[in-house]
Amino acid sequence: MDVDSSKKFSPSKLKEYQICPRRYAFHYIEKVPREGTSVEALLGVCVHAALESLYKNLQNGRLLTLAELLGAYDAEWEKRWKSEKVVIHEPGLSGEHYRGVGRDAISLYDAAHRPFDADKTVAVECRVGFPLEAGGESYRIEGFVDRLALAPDGAFEIHDYKTGRSLPEQADLDEDWQLALYDAAVRHAWPDTKAVRLRWHYLRFGKTLSVAKTDSQLSALKKDVAEFILKIKSDRRFDPEKNALCPRCEYRAICPLFKHAEEISRMPAAQARLEEGSLLVDRLADVVARKKDAKAALKGMEEEERALEAELLLYAGSRRLLAVQGRRGHVTVSEKEEIHLPTKTNSPENHDRMEEELKASPLWPRVSKLDGHRLVEGLKEGNWDEPSKRLVEELLLRYATRETTRILRFHPVKQEAEE
Repeated sequence: MDVDSSKKFSPSKLKEYQICPRRYAFHYIEKVPREGTSVEALLGVCVHAALESLYKNLQNGRLLTLAELLGAYDAEWEKRWKSEKVVIHEPGLSGEHYRGVGRDAISLYDAAHRPFDADKTVAVECRVGFPLEAGGESYRIEGFVDRLALAPDGAFEIHDYKTGRSLPEQADLDEDWQLALYDAAVRHAWPDTKAVRLRWHYLRFGKTLSVAKTDSQLSALKKDVAEFILKIKSDRRFDPEKNALCPRCEYRAICPLFKHAEEISRMPAAQARLEEGSLLVDRLADVVARKKDAKAALKGMEEEERALEAELLLYAGSRRLLAVQGRRGHVTVSEKEEIHLPTKTNSPENHDRMEEELKASPLWPRVSKLDGHRLVEGLKEGNWDEPSKRLVEELLLRYATRETTRILRFHPVKQEAEE
């Protein structure tokens, strides 16, 4: 895909890449037109327009009534509902439902903050920004603050209005980049700024959350953002990333993850069943199901095999047999003796005593540590001289445990012989 050649990044642009690199590429690199406007986006735009009207009128000395504020919201809704293709993804919900959600959110905000004199509005929908170096290149971080205000104590307050249906935890906002970057931009524009507070208004809940960043936190943030920009610049794939926003994404119809599903959903049912890709997936599903059944059957056969082997071992042992004959083959029974030395886990005292004896013997330079495998194999293969051999045998007699395992093997009749 094309590389990102831009030199300007907004917090929303950076967040879009965080959410889904392919969505970012569609929007900012390929500049693919979006298919309609989601009703959630319409709701947010209309609520912001109403609050913008509220605070701009306040700057001119006029306080809108709640009815006027809701009227500004309704007018924006009517205008955009008629002129834009609005998409509702939630089944059973109408445009009027979402319109009512926006009215309720504005009413909650009005009840909590009227007469809106807790601070002095400096700007509404204010563009702010600052330069940032990354990888030897100069970039600009820039975006729009919903409302910038001065508090009575002289601190700047950056207000952001959210209309989403979820309320984040405080820890999520502590890590949020958007308003923190606006904080850096305000300090860049007004270098004598002594304090900045970040305030998120979650309008559906009538809840306001706040964060104040330190200079060291902002410095660390700028470093993180610079590295993130370099990551975007080095991306050549922009792979899609599945997330909770996918069902409402405007690029769903062209996304590699959902394009085929969207095409199938628009076909008549009979045609969709015969579509080549769909047929291949269904065939694969059938094979996977049969494979799963076969694995279950194999597991059952393995359990039956182990049970039969146990019965044969009992039968052979009771009759003192080393082979049992059948019409389709025979089985043989052999014994294997295993020597187990003490370990630091299962017998630490014996392990330490045996190791001390080895350290005092001529064997230690050849063993270097208590290596049971080397001791036993050396004995079996005749690698030790006679004194060493006797020493090893004595050690094994005192400290080792012996376990005899009976092994059963099945030998099928060859086809020619069976015939």
